[in-house]
Amino acid sequence: MSRFVATLATLFALLTPHETQALFHLAVIDEVKSGANGNPSIQYVEIRMLSANQTLVAHSRLTVFKCSGDGGGSAVLIADLPANVPNGGPNLRWIMASPSAAVFLAQSGITPDFTWDATVIGSIPTACGMVCWGAPSSTVPPNPPTWDATNPANYTDCVAYGTYDGAPEPAGNPPAGATPGDPTFSLRRADDLMFSNNFTLDCPSPTNNANMMGTFGSCTPPTTTSTSTTSTTTSTTLAFGGDDTGCVPDTKGHLKCGDGLGKAFGKAIRAVIKCHQKQAHAAFAGPPADDEACEEGTGTGKAAKEKLDAAIAKLSPLCSGQQLSGATAEETTLFASKTNPASLDAQNGNVYCDGTTSIDASGDDAGTVDMAAADAKNRLKCADTVGAELGKLAAAVIKCHQKAADARFAFKPFDEEACEETDPVKHKAAHEKYSAAMDKLDLKGTCTQTCLSRTSRDMLAANVISQIEAANEVAYPCP
Repeated sequence: MSRFVATLATLFALLTPHETQALFHLAVIDEVKSGANGNPSIQYVEIRMLSANQTLVAHSRLTVFKCSGDGGGSAVLIADLPANVPNGGPNLRWIMASPSAAVFLAQSGITPDFTWDATVIGSIPTACGMVCWGAPSSTVPPNPPTWDATNPANYTDCVAYGTYDGAPEPAGNPPAGATPGDPTFSLRRADDLMFSNNFTLDCPSPTNNANMMGTFGSCTPPTTTSTSTTSTTTSTTLAFGGDDTGCVPDTKGHLKCGDGLGKAFGKAIRAVIKCHQKQAHAAFAGPPADDEACEEGTGTGKAAKEKLDAAIAKLSPLCSGQQLSGATAEETTLFASKTNPASLDAQNGNVYCDGTTSIDASGDDAGTVDMAAADAKNRLKCADTVGAELGKLAAAVIKCHQKAADARFAFKPFDEEACEETDPVKHKAAHEKYSAAMDKLDLKGTCTQTCLSRTSRDMLAANVISQIEAANEVAYPCP
């Protein structure tokens, strides 16, 4: 599975509306350090949250996997994280550290959130290995954590580095070339994508959950490449910056391709949501109906996937190989069956989440409707509206990214946050429109099912925005 597919797995987890979900696993390993000031036992792993409410980390695990040259196998540094962290929000961090690192960081006035016992269970390999953190759950880590810690696929995120050749990295991506054992720098994530191994060297900046940063003395960041100043070509090392991943395209053709791919996939997502709405209504009226003709097509060119295929084919002369391979991977993930948790069919069950009547007799699509409740029709309408508004929000945020890419390519200013979050003048930002739609549902009292409470719906909106920002490099990849 490519880094792109790993992004999509994260992206479509955002469609889960339950309040008990998305409470720890929308987070990534952000920084790893193994050795400092001549002391190899000064080690830490920093986790960065990608969204709100990612604080229920108790009972998750921190594990290292060794290369064959170091004897292979794995060692659990923390087998059962003893507590949650108090502060949650996009880009907030927390630290797990060795005892030596805890003492070292105390000298700069900060305390790690958790400390492992390195004298008993080992340490982070400096030159070759893989560090994994998390748990195999979409709600909260199991208590007690009895799951298989030797399987990297059970973790929320991993980073492999050096010439790693141990237990397979879950996404199948090549290991990072840089290593956490560099005497000056730490290993720092360069994107928001789980399992990407897109790490570079940077000055150590361990930051705990109280937002206090430790220091390792003076440090000059590694030299970065400057960008071009023409309006037709710009270096792909020019990152979007802020809370967005990806790089400004290097040619007008690649820019048009990225804009077109974003638009095409935004339409595809909304089209599949409409197919699911029709299927849910058919199940509600009885009997359930298959929606594959609506999603996949019968050769007429009118289905969601057929229209997406046509759009990609039309854009292909403008696209780079990286953009086209990413588009293929994304399409495969989107249109997989419910056995793939990243597919729209699987995540549909988290929008139509009420009652026990399955919406798909064939079993390809997840989702249920409540036919027995006194307000069953209102509940169905609620799910329809939430799904539609999430689709609109996703498409609107993608459009903001397109405008940002176009502006940055031409070296012009653009207030992306005003486009996405809050428009102080017209109040037409993507998030504001979604909130207004949810306000209408509240005034009408349409949503009475617990799984689509207002808190859950607000969480969905935050997750949509955060995860699309993380996936921006899908359309605008960095080299």
